[in-house]
Amino acid sequence: MKKWWFKDKEIPIQNDNFQKIVDFYLFNCPSTITRRKGKTKKRYPVSQRAFSLEKYGWNGKLLQTLLATMKHPASGHLVYQTFKSNEDIEAETTNILRNSTLADPHFEMILMQERTDMNKTSSIFYYIRNAFAHGSFSVVGKGENKTYYFESSKDEKIKARIRLREQTLLNWIKDVHLSPDALRKALEQNSKKKKSTTAA
Repeated sequence: MKKWWFKDKEIPIQNDNFQKIVDFYLFNCPSTITRRKGKTKKRYPVSQRAFSLEKYGWNGKLLQTLLATMKHPASGHLVYQTFKSNEDIEAETTNILRNSTLADPHFEMILMQERTDMNKTSSIFYYIRNAFAHGSFSVVGKGENKTYYFESSKDEKIKARIRLREQTLLNWIKDVHLSPDALRKALEQNSKKKKSTTAA
């Protein structure tokens, strides 16, 4: 198994942004897992401290809205792919890196196995949470190029490999805490700003 993250990378434990990111994605992970109890299904929180995405107002189709927003990261480019349980994420990582023509060697990526017990939006948060919980992550770079590498695996089977800029992780925290209406308005304002800048 080729390494995706490295133990020798310093953990910026004293850094304010790192603390904010760990607090949200680990201790306050908003994901819930669906479990069958008898004939009924019930959602259980990943973290007992956290509000779920649903409690923040992200339900049904709105989860797709949030996911669509998350696919527009700070760097402007994200490779996003989901896989079935029998597919090889490690091999696909190698293919993507080998065939990439992007100048940024740390371009943002989300490669993850689909789950039957949670939606795709929740899965991203859950896999990041697992990487923090098991220590399978590393942080590289400085300033606006600071990048986090996450890997979630079970029984030596890779379930997810995620690589994100620190600013992307911070932006997602803000997006989750916004109400769906507030996020929609913010997106509309950003779109208008881009159009006016282009026109100028």
